[in-house]
Amino acid sequence: MNKHVKLALLLTPLVLGASMAAAESVSYKGTGTYRATRSVLPLAGGSAVISNKSTAVATIEPSEFGFMFGECVGLGLLSAVGTATDLDFYCTFRESSIDGFDIKGTGAGDSAKTEVVGGRGKWQGATGQGTMRRLAERGDRGTFAYEVTISTP
Repeated sequence: MNKHVKLALLLTPLVLGASMAAAESVSYKGTGTYRATRSVLPLAGGSAVISNKSTAVATIEPSEFGFMFGECVGLGLLSAVGTATDLDFYCTFRESSIDGFDIKGTGAGDSAKTEVVGGRGKWQGATGQGTMRRLAERGDRGTFAYEVTISTP
């Protein structure tokens, strides 16, 4: 066997192994604050539709930077007593000008389930799932906690 064939046989597993590497999954968690702008449409039956747009800053662990900025927009249904019964929203979070991820959320009351629906930079092609929970709210400001596991190709 010549030396080129031997070298090719030695390198083939390394090359194939690198290209077939498993997706990386990382679990992130943190807390944040938000400020919301809301609009309410009262419905004839006593409930109401609420539209919400918010900006947020949150901690993120593990992370090189330690915090991220976010923007969310969504719609929800408020019962006649003011309890959120159906919430659907989308958020985009930026750790830097290069790295960010997007989520879609659904929930009721103070908690929501989230699905990672994409990203850029280190989160390019991201998928995953998580939870968000409102901790407190006063007027147009509040605090939240989240946990999300993000997988990247």
